[in-house]
Amino acid sequence: MTSSATNPETGKGQTDPVTGAPGADTMARLSDAFATEELASLRLLMFVRIAVSAAIIVFLLINFPSAGGAYWSIMTAVFGAFGVIQYVIRRAGTSAPWHKYAWIFFDLALVSFIILGGNPWLPEAFPPQEQLRFPNFDFLYVVVAVLSLSYTPRAVAWMGVSAVLCWGAGFLWILSQPETITSYDIPGYDNLPVLKRVELSNQVTFVNLSARIQEFFLMLVFAGTLAAGVWRSRRLLQRQVVAERARTNLSRYFSPAIVDEILNEDMGVTEGRTQKAAVLFADIVGFTRLSEKLPPADVMTLLREFHGRMGAAIFDHKGTIDKYIGDEVMATFGTPITGPDDAANAIACARTMRGALADWNRDRAETGAPPVDVGIGVDFGDVVIGNMGDERRLEFAVIGDTVNVASRLQSLTRERDAAVLVSGDVVEAAGTPTGLTQIGATAIRGRDGEVSLWTVS
Repeated sequence: MTSSATNPETGKGQTDPVTGAPGADTMARLSDAFATEELASLRLLMFVRIAVSAAIIVFLLINFPSAGGAYWSIMTAVFGAFGVIQYVIRRAGTSAPWHKYAWIFFDLALVSFIILGGNPWLPEAFPPQEQLRFPNFDFLYVVVAVLSLSYTPRAVAWMGVSAVLCWGAGFLWILSQPETITSYDIPGYDNLPVLKRVELSNQVTFVNLSARIQEFFLMLVFAGTLAAGVWRSRRLLQRQVVAERARTNLSRYFSPAIVDEILNEDMGVTEGRTQKAAVLFADIVGFTRLSEKLPPADVMTLLREFHGRMGAAIFDHKGTIDKYIGDEVMATFGTPITGPDDAANAIACARTMRGALADWNRDRAETGAPPVDVGIGVDFGDVVIGNMGDERRLEFAVIGDTVNVASRLQSLTRERDAAVLVSGDVVEAAGTPTGLTQIGATAIRGRDGEVSLWTVS
């Protein structure tokens, strides 16, 4: 079961072995994807700005054919040009990360200046204090909401802060005007009759401080909520990528039921440990002789069909595909999660493999292809599971005496003229199921004593 843990070109970790959880490089690619979407959003905003600015300019030229209308048209054109300049610079890749925040500030500063600065080309303009009476501050909510397409929580939060800073600067400028009146300039304002306070507050130079403070507070809450929403969306997407990548990677080796259990229990399947497991080897008999008669493409087709049928049988019995080695398949039952039926599942899998092979040979016979025979060996006992290899390439592997015995049993199927050989340890662990026949015992190289041999009838 091989899982590349690093990029062979860069040496940087890309995935967590086996689980496929994104590493630093994968998360960097996610950030790049967000940056790409942000640039696409900036492009969309540029066209929106151009279209809206053009519509406003046409409206102003038609309805206000005067110097005052020309000033508003120029300011509108500047606002539209800001969007074009931002996109061109970002697309050229010459902007630094902080430039994004500077452009946000400039955008909101321009909008605040256009609204609060008044129109110097009008023959008679409203007093600057009067601008605060209109719902002009609401335009900033629209600007912040649209700019939230940046997909960056910090940028969205900065929009709210910039809106308060820019509008606040204009607000302070209005307060500094000598004709400006606030409740603090009127002695005993809070104790005056309501009608009197209404009369005073209706003066064109009166500024309601509490209303402005409320606007600033609500803007910060609005931007903070948007930022939290963007942050949560990014986190949700990242978690989904992690989960789907892990599920996809695990599903190549483990049965769907085991995949769900691993993910639900958040199990660490890469740490080395010793446990009981059943090990099964299945190998095509006479594959070398058979492959010599076939074109390379047909050899690969043969292997894919063989692996597909054997893999389906393994998964159907809660097994794990450890690896494919040419025409050989190694599977384990009880890794990474042990269960009381691991040995019985391995025996049942061997039977299912033989049935799948018979069905396959019937299909092959219809096309004139030669039959395929398979030898299967199964053992049960202690194994060591965990990551093997170095930092450039890791493999989640199962090793130990049990693996060696199962491989040797698979080889012995030729000598014993048996399609399936299982050890006495498997039979004992499975509770001596029916349909098994003992055919003797044999010595296994590297193991003391003899191993009793059973075949599946």
